[in-house]
Amino acid sequence: MSDPREELQRDVERTRRELGETVEALAHKADVPGRVKEQAHETKVRMTAATNEAIDSLPEPVALQVEKARRHPAAIAAVLITLVLVIWKLSRRNG
Repeated sequence: MSDPREELQRDVERTRRELGETVEALAHKADVPGRVKEQAHETKVRMTAATNEAIDSLPEPVALQVEKARRHPAAIAAVLITLVLVIWKLSRRNG
């Protein structure tokens, strides 16, 4: 037969462990900014992997141009803004 004190001690230890796990889960659930940051990081990692896979599947000359463009996002933004402005101006002139 087991000693009732030992059994009680095991119950106390199990209850403490379960309570600790519950408190930890509640603290994680209450940390909304932390969870959002964690999810954003995971999404960024997935998107980076998907982008790299897509670039790897391109023909080599195209992939090299895409890699160059990725290193200069401000230049791409400037070209796109200029393109939008030109299209807008032409549409106003013809409209």
